[in-house]
Amino acid sequence: MKERLFNVIKWFFIILGILFLFQLLIAFGLFLGIMGFVDEGIGVINYDKRMKPMQHAIKYIENYRNQNGKYPQNIDGIKLKKNLEYKYETTKDSNCYVLIIKSKKDNFTKQYQHCFFNTENGASNTHSYSEYNN
Repeated sequence: MKERLFNVIKWFFIILGILFLFQLLIAFGLFLGIMGFVDEGIGVINYDKRMKPMQHAIKYIENYRNQNGKYPQNIDGIKLKKNLEYKYETTKDSNCYVLIIKSKKDNFTKQYQHCFFNTENGASNTHSYSEYNN
């Protein structure tokens, strides 16, 4: 009888441990899922270290749009580091722009695209960033 009671208690704690681990996995999955949907806010550009050479130009372009309601046709007044070349293009309606920066020294190309549409029914804000070695 004692042996059977110990066996039942042993299996009870084994099942309890397995359910606890299963519960931890579910909680961790929910946490990751919720964190995937967290947005930092529309219009906020999350600069990271890879985009550092572009930050000055992007800030100028976004400030221009905030003041004038459209993106500038050119950004000739922007000064970047000596070893960087940039190419800037905007769409005809000035709702989107593409900024491409090429490094002569480090042999990389970075491209950033941003579109902002504001209509009667709502607004759309998209960002795209890519980086590659030449």
